[in-house]
Amino acid sequence: MAVPFFIVALTPLSTQAETPFQASQQFIETGQTTEARRALESELRIRPDNVEARYNLAIILEQSGHKSDAISLYQENLGIAWHLPSLANLASALKASGNTAKAQQWLEKGTKNLRHEATPWYMLAAISEQQNNITKATAQYRKALKVDPLNGFAYLHYAAFQSRHKLADHGLKHGDKATRLLPDCSPCWRKYGDILRSSKMEQEALTAYQRSLAIEPEKETRQRLVNTLRSLGYKQRADQMQRGLDMGSKDRTGK
Repeated sequence: MAVPFFIVALTPLSTQAETPFQASQQFIETGQTTEARRALESELRIRPDNVEARYNLAIILEQSGHKSDAISLYQENLGIAWHLPSLANLASALKASGNTAKAQQWLEKGTKNLRHEATPWYMLAAISEQQNNITKATAQYRKALKVDPLNGFAYLHYAAFQSRHKLADHGLKHGDKATRLLPDCSPCWRKYGDILRSSKMEQEALTAYQRSLAIEPEKETRQRLVNTLRSLGYKQRADQMQRGLDMGSKDRTGK
């Protein structure tokens, strides 16, 4: 559930960057990771309170395998300001490192300091679910919806949770709400399609997968669409699409 880089409006690449932070953004855009790291380190020596610079540096270090350094930077950021992306990435990194209790502690602090943000609540709910505390997870998901009733991802996570555990309407209402709040989110439509399929609503799932593919033509979603077509009895169309998927895989592997 890692949050991506913080990017503001970029200076055109042909223009001389005014600060190391602006230079780092240009390097990030062009995939020059080492140069971006160096620019961010320079920026923090000049402006140690630049939360976005430290956050971007933490992401680069985490992606380079320096997870403990990234964790330290996220924590340092939260000592300056309650920066939601830093909190989300810190909790994810701690959890991935096996330090779930500390991740929970930070997220609980986040619920108090970021009172109108759903993210800390639904991340806590995911941990509670993994600990098999379904009652607590349900309460935390509901709290996420209460503090930010316009957060589509909160609805989507809760819908998927309800679907997995066959609760209430199995996530159908909240899944629909999520896609109405996030109509251009391809993974959201795919997840809603999964929720619909789990409830044996194959035709509706087909439509959801098609909506997802219209936004982003992704192989995993195409495979789900093929499987749904088979379930609906469209064998010829499914076989044709499957051949196209298989051919694409062969072209990429060279076999």
